[in-house]
Amino acid sequence: MVARILVLIYLIFWGCSPSGEKIVEKRFPHTQWVFPDTLWGTFQINEPASCKDLEVQLDLEESYPWRNLYVLAFIEAPDGFRSQSRLEFVFSDSLGRWYVSNRKFRTFVARQISFAAVGTYRVGLLPYIRSDTVRGIRRIALYMRSCSAE
Repeated sequence: MVARILVLIYLIFWGCSPSGEKIVEKRFPHTQWVFPDTLWGTFQINEPASCKDLEVQLDLEESYPWRNLYVLAFIEAPDGFRSQSRLEFVFSDSLGRWYVSNRKFRTFVARQISFAAVGTYRVGLLPYIRSDTVRGIRRIALYMRSCSAE
């Protein structure tokens, strides 16, 4: 009976965890992300035009002060070309009801994208808010995986 429960717990954690290659991961020991601390990671594209999904996970403290977070995302191609996008993550509605459980927020940043060139890419994440410090963040991670068959 105990073995079945342990297997069930393992399967729940496995099923709820993001799949794919971890590109960026940062744990904030003081639960604050300080501007201009850009988080960088690299990933390899071996086949041109292969379909990829990018997923982010943010772990927040109960003390996180806002209902959303803006982040600038940079992608540098192997030839040095850099593009950027502003991302908004919304954690709660206007009444303060959280969309996530246990303050762990997970969403796709991009779905079914393809990269034209083969090589090593860099991706960066930078907080984009009116304050120099984002308080209440325990961890941020960015994952890349092959597109799911739909």
